Amino acid sequence: MKKTCFLLLTVLLTTAALRASAQNTDTSKENFPSTETTLSQIGQAEAHPNARHVRMADTSAFTAPVKRPGLIRRIIDYYSRSNVDRTFEKKLDWSIAPGPNYSSDVGFGIGFLIAGLYRLDRTDSTTMPSNFAVYGNVTTQKFALLRVSGTNIFKQNRYRVSYSGAMVYFPGAFYGVGYDAGKAGYVQELTTTMYKVRASGGVRIAPKAYAGMTFSLDYTGAKSKKSSATERSFLYYESVVDKVLQESGGTIGGAQEAYDRLDAQEKAVFNGYSYGDGKRLYDAWRNGYYDPAKADPFDNYVGSTGENPNAMNVGLGAFLQYDSRDVLTSPYKGIFFNLDIKYFPRWLGNSLHTFGKIQVTFDWYQKTWKGCVLAYDLYGNFTMGVPSWHMYSSLGGMERMRGYYEGRYRDRNCVMTQVELRQRVYRRHGVAAWIGAGNVWGVDSFAWNHTLCSFGVGYRFEFKKRMNIRLDYGWGAHGNPNFHWDKKRCTAFLFTASEAF
Repeated sequence: MKKTCFLLLTVLLTTAALRASAQNTDTSKENFPSTETTLSQIGQAEAHPNARHVRMADTSAFTAPVKRPGLIRRIIDYYSRSNVDRTFEKKLDWSIAPGPNYSSDVGFGIGFLIAGLYRLDRTDSTTMPSNFAVYGNVTTQKFALLRVSGTNIFKQNRYRVSYSGAMVYFPGAFYGVGYDAGKAGYVQELTTTMYKVRASGGVRIAPKAYAGMTFSLDYTGAKSKKSSATERSFLYYESVVDKVLQESGGTIGGAQEAYDRLDAQEKAVFNGYSYGDGKRLYDAWRNGYYDPAKADPFDNYVGSTGENPNAMNVGLGAFLQYDSRDVLTSPYKGIFFNLDIKYFPRWLGNSLHTFGKIQVTFDWYQKTWKGCVLAYDLYGNFTMGVPSWHMYSSLGGMERMRGYYEGRYRDRNCVMTQVELRQRVYRRHGVAAWIGAGNVWGVDSFAWNHTLCSFGVGYRFEFKKRMNIRLDYGWGAHGNPNFHWDKKRCTAFLFTASEAF
């Protein structure tokens, strides 16, 4: 087989070379020499090398070196072919791409994406291809992520197995539990190391309907940085200010001088804040906007509940699903509904509590005009009992409520919805725009005025057949204008594979 392929390749290359040579000569039938004539001329040239009247055959195409395309050209050629469906001829049709991202919480980052499609049976043309994706990201704020996900589609769509796993190092923050805690903006630095595993397997029970079992594992190790800006420290700073003002007759910038007079230990009460930041925090306290008792929300939560900062939860459950989407990775039409019920008992090694979760997803897709898809998503996550601190339902992330810091708003229950318009612009390039809303409750009661909004725009590139690279920029709500660290609107620039839903 290999010898046959090599022979065919040689013939093709030879034919191409002959065609390239012919482009530099007169290609009319009258002037194009026959093979017999060409061979005769070559023989004459060898016998009479000094004869000027002998017409030499052009053999430069056989001897001229082939110029290799430049790097940019090779990259362009690589991605120009990446969306061609080659799953029938290759065991694994995969490609790789780098991409930038930005978040107001984790800074600028560089990510990479490896995505691919494959068919478990390459003779089956009726079953949609299976997919997988590997995504990694490192940012300037030392955030690091490695995630693997995929779905295996078995013959005639009878069985499905989905999986995902992630390792995350996140120097982030904890705002507390409940809508009021998220809105207040009291934040504590919290570095977490997370490991997440998800797996599900289902069987078709009716046309486009599936049922099966699910498994999940979540481990989070946390280290918090305690603030030392207490009411006592503010009172001490205030006394120093008053003393300086008295000594100076109140004619100088007493606050600045008072701050400069503090020794290193005394300045530590402001947790390393500069004079400007320390004074703004002090001013917020004086005006009644900052309550030192509400600082360090993670330490307060762990202290009041007795939870372990290092928490693990293992869950088992079942799901019921209806899926009429034309493809999984970038649907043009269809409906997806999923009901997932999980139980997290203490006997499986869970931290502190036994609890349950119900997750409901409803997605709808419809073509509207040429190259345009209207997509709608409704998601609910409801908790029965008291979950571990890292298992609360939360807004934000890369799929829903894009633009929000994931976990700023967290509670036992959440509902999120969004509408997205996806427009193909030119060939493999497209754009998207969305608007969404979400609400959390449980510790705090449900209230319509607690509803948060999200909106944004994005760019799409068809990386693989019906699998897009996604670059999204999302905006959320403003933070607390009374805190200098929380005045700006929540934003995020995201890079990943496939659509948000």
